[in-house]
Amino acid sequence: MSGHWLQKTIQTFNGTLQSNLKRFPVTLFFTIALTCYLCYFVSNHDDNKKLHWIIAYYLSVGTLLSLTLHLWCEEMKSIIPKIGIQTGMNLLLILDTIYLYSYSYEKSFTEIGIAHAAGLWAIGLSIFFLSFLKEKNDIPSWNFAISSITSCVTANVIGCIMSGGICFLMLSVHKLFNLKIESQSYLYIVILCNVCLSMFLFLGLLPQKQEKHNTRPLQHSFLNGVIHYLFLPLTGGYLIVLYIYAFRILINWELPIGWVSWLVITLMTGCIVIEFGLYPNRIAQQKRFDNLIARWLPLFILPLLFLMTIGIVRRFNDYGITINRLYLITLNIWCYCVCIILIIIKARRVSWIPISFSIIFLLTSVLPVNYASITKHKIQNEISKIIQTQIPTEDLPFSQDKYTQWLKTFSPERAQQINEKFIYLYEWFGKESISQWIDEDVSLYMLRTEFKNQQETQAIVSYSGAIASNALIGIPVGYKKLQAVHQYQIINKEEQENMLSVKITQENDTVYINYQTLESLSQYKHGEMPPSELKCNSSQKTFILTSFSVDKTKKSMEISIDGYLFSK
Repeated sequence: MSGHWLQKTIQTFNGTLQSNLKRFPVTLFFTIALTCYLCYFVSNHDDNKKLHWIIAYYLSVGTLLSLTLHLWCEEMKSIIPKIGIQTGMNLLLILDTIYLYSYSYEKSFTEIGIAHAAGLWAIGLSIFFLSFLKEKNDIPSWNFAISSITSCVTANVIGCIMSGGICFLMLSVHKLFNLKIESQSYLYIVILCNVCLSMFLFLGLLPQKQEKHNTRPLQHSFLNGVIHYLFLPLTGGYLIVLYIYAFRILINWELPIGWVSWLVITLMTGCIVIEFGLYPNRIAQQKRFDNLIARWLPLFILPLLFLMTIGIVRRFNDYGITINRLYLITLNIWCYCVCIILIIIKARRVSWIPISFSIIFLLTSVLPVNYASITKHKIQNEISKIIQTQIPTEDLPFSQDKYTQWLKTFSPERAQQINEKFIYLYEWFGKESISQWIDEDVSLYMLRTEFKNQQETQAIVSYSGAIASNALIGIPVGYKKLQAVHQYQIINKEEQENMLSVKITQENDTVYINYQTLESLSQYKHGEMPPSELKCNSSQKTFILTSFSVDKTKKSMEISIDGYLFSK
């Protein structure tokens, strides 16, 4: 009996493997390669973290991309377009990976980060919609999406149970028989079960052929209940609250607060979920109530979108342009279009909603002129116009004292606005975005307090310093590995009375700096400070300080350090 069960299991596994190899050969290749690489990474810890990250990125994105392409190519009859699409897209992925590897860590990752987020969103979304563009309605796409999500959850649950069960079995053997089992072995099991096995099961569970294009509306009683008894009451509650707020600001003749935008976005998200959740039941049963909700719910949201528009425009006028606000106003316009189109077409199709979102996200993020670049150049131009009218080019970049004195020529409110523009550029686009105006040793964050509270300003103590770019750093005796460290931290001053401690998040360690050391190093001119060795919490490590900035107020301290962490 047991032999028959084992034989049947092997046959099932072999059949699934052959089916997956025939249907998703490239996806299986990427999955196996990713599994092997993760196992290799667990067993070998070298210091080239950039290379590790790039390889993991290529293999994981390649898995997702190949799955999308295989599902799409199943709809093509000719083999030439299939080969052309597969080859072209994989070549683009290789070029993208090479570009990311060559990209300098010193540059800003804002633009390429947002662009890649948009691209990954589009690739992931295309799994559910790309194969069904020619269908008469969205039922096949809807059925495939539900089936795929269910398969993914099932496969991952099985993978977690298998990895947990095997790991517990190994632990039992270790405890009962005192057999030595390396800790890495547990990680190998987790990787094999949660990556390779889960993906293998997921691919085997994906619908194919006629099941993939199932045109029969599948009614899910659980999902239907969630939509009717959870999402509809919550959405109704949001509508009531926002309409009461809208009437209040009309009566008082005041502008809406900026936070109202996120409430309207939440309401719009609920509306889209309801449209998708009701869709199969509406097509199958044509219930009057569901049809009325699907068509006219967007109408009630339209006035609230106008409220959101006013709030966004107010934020633009008060605080200027930012990346978030550009995406927010675009999202607002997209919501207008979604609501109007749903009313016009009576919500007969819904798959175009996420597709249109993905296209707009790509167009505003991936093109050479994107929202990140627009924001950067806009703020830089504003700063340049302010400086050109007052400061000669030869007096730039500002030192700490000159920058502070220059800001004091403006009103406190205006000075605060200008300083916040510099901080925004620094945080989103890095030091090079402001290097033409601001010296490296200038502390922008200190001046936030400068113009908010003049009394507290007097209690501010600042320290800063940096070594020369060509300075030689000796390797401490007995240390073999090093890691570049940049750490920014805000800490409570009361907890740092005698010794300054900075946590290094990468290595879960702490660097200790004496206040006397800070004072002595701060006496050096910028670029002339000698490399300084500092103690760490671990006796196996030491830290070489290359630059630092400390702003100490009555209540807290803002600390930024750069250097190299050496390990034995």
